[in-house]
Amino acid sequence: MTSSASVSVEAIRDSYPQICAWLTGGGADGAGKAPAELLAVALDQADDPGFIAQLRLAAKERAGTGAQLSAILSNACAALNAGLGEAFAVDGAANAGDGLTGRHERLTKIVLGAISEAWSGPDQPVLNGDDQSRSNVEASLDAIKKINSAANSSLDLKETTQLTAQAITDVMQVDECSVFILDEQTDQLVLHATYGMNPELVDKASLAIGEGITGMAAELGKPIAVRDAWNDPRFHFIPDLHEEKYRSMLVVPIVLFTVNRLLGVLSMHSREFRDFTSGEIEFVETAAGQLAMAIWNARIYEQTDAELHRRIDELTTLQRTGQTITSSLDYRKVLDAIVQRAAAIVDADKAAIFELGEETERLSIVAAHQLSDPYRELTLGIGEGVMGTVFETREPIIVTNALEDPRLAVSKELIHQEGYRSMLCVPLIVRGKALGGISLYTNDFHEFPPDAVRLVQAFADQAAIAMENSRLYQETRDGFERNSLLLRELHHRVKNNLQTVASLLSLQARHTNSTEAAELLNLSAGRIAGMVAVHDLLSGRKLNVTTIVEIVQAIMDMVRSDMVAAGENVSLEVAGDRVEIEADKAMVIALVVNELIWNAIIHAFAGRKGGSIEIDIGREGGRVRVTVRDNGPGLPEGFDLNRDAGLGLEIIQQLVTRDMAGAFDIRSDSGTIATVAFTP
Repeated sequence: MTSSASVSVEAIRDSYPQICAWLTGGGADGAGKAPAELLAVALDQADDPGFIAQLRLAAKERAGTGAQLSAILSNACAALNAGLGEAFAVDGAANAGDGLTGRHERLTKIVLGAISEAWSGPDQPVLNGDDQSRSNVEASLDAIKKINSAANSSLDLKETTQLTAQAITDVMQVDECSVFILDEQTDQLVLHATYGMNPELVDKASLAIGEGITGMAAELGKPIAVRDAWNDPRFHFIPDLHEEKYRSMLVVPIVLFTVNRLLGVLSMHSREFRDFTSGEIEFVETAAGQLAMAIWNARIYEQTDAELHRRIDELTTLQRTGQTITSSLDYRKVLDAIVQRAAAIVDADKAAIFELGEETERLSIVAAHQLSDPYRELTLGIGEGVMGTVFETREPIIVTNALEDPRLAVSKELIHQEGYRSMLCVPLIVRGKALGGISLYTNDFHEFPPDAVRLVQAFADQAAIAMENSRLYQETRDGFERNSLLLRELHHRVKNNLQTVASLLSLQARHTNSTEAAELLNLSAGRIAGMVAVHDLLSGRKLNVTTIVEIVQAIMDMVRSDMVAAGENVSLEVAGDRVEIEADKAMVIALVVNELIWNAIIHAFAGRKGGSIEIDIGREGGRVRVTVRDNGPGLPEGFDLNRDAGLGLEIIQQLVTRDMAGAFDIRSDSGTIATVAFTP
């Protein structure tokens, strides 16, 4: 709704006479401004004393022309309601959340109060030209306010008419009031709300225009008051409506005077014979005018609400179809899902996905629904036929009669064979690149409305993304599998080469005459064997990642085999978290653990019958901790790692600090505890 916030104060005050003349029916059209714009200013200025004073002045000027109070009040209500209706038509349901209806109701009370004050002073005209007192004027005003409040208390048409029927029954002191709404499709007046008749006939009882007293008032477009309705030849009895107990009747058309459009009728009855006065009839006409605007506003709101729900349904459909076509990354499955969902969106009988071949530069069908094999063999060049044109122009094309449309490159014989008559083709575009198009076919002649075309195009945009993603996924997966195969082959070759080196070192150790040299050669062979074990683990993994537990277990299996051969009796156990580690650090961990195990076997259990080595793996904060504990005698008294470390511990310290950016520590505690800590 247009706001007056950006307009200067002087300009707003200069517009007061125009707005007040619009509200009182003084002949001004608001200087060409729309009702919603005039209403916006009035809402903002409702508390300005200057605006209220100007409104009273305009009402007095209208009174000087002989206008009735009820007419001025009715005009004010109609103008305010027209502004509200236009606001909803322009801005839709979005305004419902900003308190527009509440502000409108408050403004209505202020406007009606200001107009009534113009009539309550001395020497002022009075209602209907009679000598009524100020209290009668105020009572009439209160009644109009009550009717206006009922007519505008809700944007639900059923609730609005029911509340209005109750209010009129109370204000007019009649025994029954009903609202008939005109169904423009059937030209019938349908009972929409009643207060006093049988409510079970709501939306069921109806009268034709001109039928009965009610229908005659609608046909003539003016009120009809009847003292004895049952003896009136125009009376039409509706069974089960329970109108037998009523005698007098007043029927007033509900007309939207701004466009002179009949919307329905107000019908009321009294049990006692009654002569309705001209003032009462005029009052009901005022109420009917207010109800006309309320009905019109409610219809606009319902249309806006229906449009909003339609858009929500479209978005829901797109969301569900999007979930369906993206539930798989298999290209074939994605195409099948797209062609099935595309047909379902507009209830098409057949569907096809055309895709451009990179080598052939022709469009061919890659997925189809309910199309024959001969039709699936169809190919088109860019710009050829309907689909070729869609691909070239990137704009949808509707074909209402496939047999007569010259744009089709398909023969009439093939169209007859397939049995379709109409078709809709939309392009498949992703990131500015045209992939192909979707073609939908119906067996009957079909007009594809703009909403359907927009929905199918939105779906096609989603489908194009799904196709591109699945294609990229397929290419990535194929490349990954190739690289994984090459990596496993590389691991296999490295492992074999390392195994050969380890075997050569072991062979050399058996043939050397130096005990010290043999020990060094065997130690080096063991280290290389540990590297072989890690390569064996990594070569079977696609992601080139393993766990520290698996590395330690592989080292332990190798050590156990060597200990059996050497007659050693040391138990080896590993426990802890399954911490993953990448290939570069996996090799270092293998060397470090292998070195620590053999260091314990050589130094902790020398001259002993056996012992145990336990390895624990865990996390502390963001770091990984590997602890190797033995139950030997511990480190020598006064041991200093930086001063007393042998070659094995030096190697471990270098590997941990240099290659893993970690920390190494060794100490005595009921044996020896060596700890390696690093960030994975």
